[in-house]
Amino acid sequence: MSRSARPSTRHQRASGGERRVIRVLAEGAVTEAGYLTEWAREHARAIDLRIDKDAAGCAPLKLVERAREQKRAQRRKSPEFDEIWCVFDVDSHPDVNSALAEARDAGIEVAVSNPCFELWLVLHVEDRTANVDRHTIQRRARDLDLLAGKSIPDSAWPRLAEGYEDAKRRAQALDTMHHGDGRTAGSNPSSGVWRLIDSIRAGPLPA
Repeated sequence: MSRSARPSTRHQRASGGERRVIRVLAEGAVTEAGYLTEWAREHARAIDLRIDKDAAGCAPLKLVERAREQKRAQRRKSPEFDEIWCVFDVDSHPDVNSALAEARDAGIEVAVSNPCFELWLVLHVEDRTANVDRHTIQRRARDLDLLAGKSIPDSAWPRLAEGYEDAKRRAQALDTMHHGDGRTAGSNPSSGVWRLIDSIRAGPLPA
């Protein structure tokens, strides 16, 4: 997934409507951006994905604060984007709950993985139901050839694309499992990345 996203304009038309502009602020600069860019390329007639590269490396609360400022700065008559998302890991960040609360208050969408984004990749291939640390799941993603360093190799994309519905089903099953066990949503392991991918796949704005 080393190919860069192609620039596009808001007013390009897709069959049946105008392309939706989705702005994304992701904690990771490589893995997340590569995965999301491929999905956007698959749906390029309907979606204009704009990744804020300067947001990479920010902690969750800082990401949300940055997204909030960008949302406030939008022009009301001609907004720059239709949706804004923050993508981040729980990992060992101390401010995740504050970030989630602020995102809810500001109307910012979030796609959170616990412990990390690599769990979402692994869910395309296999079930994971036991608590897992970041290093273990990253190693598993590499063992499954879904990662090469921090990059997703081009050879992995067909498996990821074909395994999306399985990954979504597994992620939703994890939410159900945590709820049944009396744990909070987003407990380890979990991932909400499917919500963002569903939005990318949803199509253009109505004509």
